[in-house]
Amino acid sequence: MGAPSMSWSHPAWLADYVLPAAVSAVIAWVGLAREFAGKGRLLGSWASAALMLLVLALMGAVAAGAVVLLPHAASIPPVVAGAATGATALPRRKQDETAQPYVKFMTLGIALARERLVQRVHLDACTWSDGFLRGIETSAQLRVFVHDLRLYLLERHPLTAQTKTINAVYADVEKAIDAALDMQTGIDEACRQAEREPNGDELIARRQAFGTALAQCGHLLRFAYDHGRRSENEELRTLRAKAMSNDAFHSPALPPQRRWFDRWLTR
Repeated sequence: MGAPSMSWSHPAWLADYVLPAAVSAVIAWVGLAREFAGKGRLLGSWASAALMLLVLALMGAVAAGAVVLLPHAASIPPVVAGAATGATALPRRKQDETAQPYVKFMTLGIALARERLVQRVHLDACTWSDGFLRGIETSAQLRVFVHDLRLYLLERHPLTAQTKTINAVYADVEKAIDAALDMQTGIDEACRQAEREPNGDELIARRQAFGTALAQCGHLLRFAYDHGRRSENEELRTLRAKAMSNDAFHSPALPPQRRWFDRWLTR
């Protein structure tokens, strides 16, 4: 007689439910990390982190539910069911999306959570970029900052495709800054000749032109956010502080050459 029959259920419960859920969540995490590489930060904010954890929890729940509900679940190891369910989070081409009907049915809620996660990650990047540029107030400061930012990105992203993207976005920023400077110069000259202060329409036009330049710079800054690491934020803040300093307009045209061991010291 002796001990109750519950002693066998604990390891069986772990093997049949917890292990498949854990395997599914781990594989789903790998899939999400691959999907968002170069597109944003999964842990960019509390909201995105919570949505990411929700997706992983749902994937684990689906894996455990598959073991319980599927008639043929007994014919395959539970760990395999968890891996197959977690693999639905891996990025695939449309023509490769041949998931079984039961997987599509059980992952309906996950699709909604992942869509919300994509939106949240993009909003995190926009919010971070807007906050980062808030201290820059003139087109001259913006020009110095975006020039240094471009050099910073080209040094860290030497791949051909990324170099083309950086240079193309930089060209758009330069055009927007030139337009803002032309607008400001024209208004200042008109006010000087008429010996008057800028009127309301001129102030709005000048503000809109500068806002457009800021928005274009935000595209380049979001590239740094999406493809960089959180540890690089301090270096970006240093570039911003340099652009906002009066010394930025008296510095040499070429940046000082870095010694070969400086790259290792700053990692």
